[in-house]
Amino acid sequence: MRSLTDRIGRPLAVCAGMMMGIASIGAPPDRGGVTVAPDYFNIEMPPNIAPLNFDVTGAKGPVTVTLRAGDGATLAEKGPKVRFSRRAWRRFLEAHAGQQVVGTLAIGGETYVFTNTVSRFPIATHLSYRLIPPGYMGFNEMGIYQRDLTSFEERPLYRNVQGSHTQCMNCHTYNMGDPKQYLFHTRAQHAGTMVVSEKYGKMKIQPAIPGGYAFGVYPAWHPSGDHIAFSCNDTSQIFHSIYPDKIEVMDSRSDLFLYSLKDGAVTMIEQDPTLFECFPTWSPDGKRLFTSSARTPFKSIPADRDAREKQVQKAFSDVRYDLAVRAFDEKTRTFSPRQILVDAQTSNRSFTFPRVSPDGRWLVFVVGPYGVFSIWHHTADLWVLDLQKNEARVLTEINSPAAESYHCFSSNGRWMVFSSRRGDGLYTRPYFAAFNPETGTFSKPFLLPAEDPADHMRRLFSYNIPELSDGPVRESPHTLRRLVESEPK
Repeated sequence: MRSLTDRIGRPLAVCAGMMMGIASIGAPPDRGGVTVAPDYFNIEMPPNIAPLNFDVTGAKGPVTVTLRAGDGATLAEKGPKVRFSRRAWRRFLEAHAGQQVVGTLAIGGETYVFTNTVSRFPIATHLSYRLIPPGYMGFNEMGIYQRDLTSFEERPLYRNVQGSHTQCMNCHTYNMGDPKQYLFHTRAQHAGTMVVSEKYGKMKIQPAIPGGYAFGVYPAWHPSGDHIAFSCNDTSQIFHSIYPDKIEVMDSRSDLFLYSLKDGAVTMIEQDPTLFECFPTWSPDGKRLFTSSARTPFKSIPADRDAREKQVQKAFSDVRYDLAVRAFDEKTRTFSPRQILVDAQTSNRSFTFPRVSPDGRWLVFVVGPYGVFSIWHHTADLWVLDLQKNEARVLTEINSPAAESYHCFSSNGRWMVFSSRRGDGLYTRPYFAAFNPETGTFSKPFLLPAEDPADHMRRLFSYNIPELSDGPVRESPHTLRRLVESEPK
């Protein structure tokens, strides 16, 4: 018997050399090339996750997989296309939550062994994401979709082809995973922010700072549900011809403000022309607001937009974002001065996309060499900061050589989903990892399960902004279309 082993950040290898991974190919010495994908071996699984189906290609002989629990119960399927029965899979995982199960994968005349753990903690039942083609090719076909993680059901929340115009849409956000409190933006025709709130109803707004140069983007719900923090960004992009990364998306100006759903009032958080600030996120108690912020490397900021963009484009690799925090007094809607948690200039890195764990202790963020839009930087990694000890470390247990970016905690604090370009280096796909809030560590990540795993390689869209929620959105696409095409408050 041989054991499945893994190396952090690399495809999983089966001792004799057979490679496990969505895009890896290996060849044992005594047989032709054999590939097993996706890699669902030696992982921790939620007890409510959909079947982890996988494919074995290149096998010369029968393929079978067997999961055996400590009480002797087994779950077995034949390959090379391993498709577990949904009902049998669900019963098996629910009966053995909190236990280890030993798996055997027989390929031809050889058998490989792996050990998976069924977690005691379920994952949020639904995942929302924007399916988008490469943004530099066009945005005429995109949509926000929601996937039931306990099954393979996927349904559109809103697609830009269903309205009268094919506008861009982005930044769908839930309030602490509550499917009854969410929002998303539309751009160009029918521009605005669609807000669905159990407390305040459905509304379309266009929040902006007084005399603003753009509407609010990058939102963050205050846990009370009464306020939303926005950044106001004037962005531009450039395309590299010989640089290792394809695109740069940059701020030429950005500020922070608070929008109150109670009365529609706008409160400035920061309006400094020499400071770029974005990606707000609240602590679970609503008393602190974390952001990414960067002092501009310029002696002066031109008032003219074209001049600002040219200035930023020349110095794109010199702009680095700190991790910052402010205290918030909800009664007075006032903020303390910005305090830097992790300094970009000292570390010569850029820190973006902060998200706080539900217990308020851990802050996971993206680290890149420079800039604000790390999703395009192949060297981007996820880090974690212990807010009690003020100690940060790289998350070697879940990073890969490709770009890791947007991430979101499950509301119970036991799971995190994150975007990764591992696999083909081109498209972002969602990966899940169990989280231990006592140690701040994660288990080995695994890819979003699919009824037919090959669909991941056939679907030429990126899964953008994966957001977990504790249930499905109830509004129909028709209801959301009427909201999109309504007049904003």
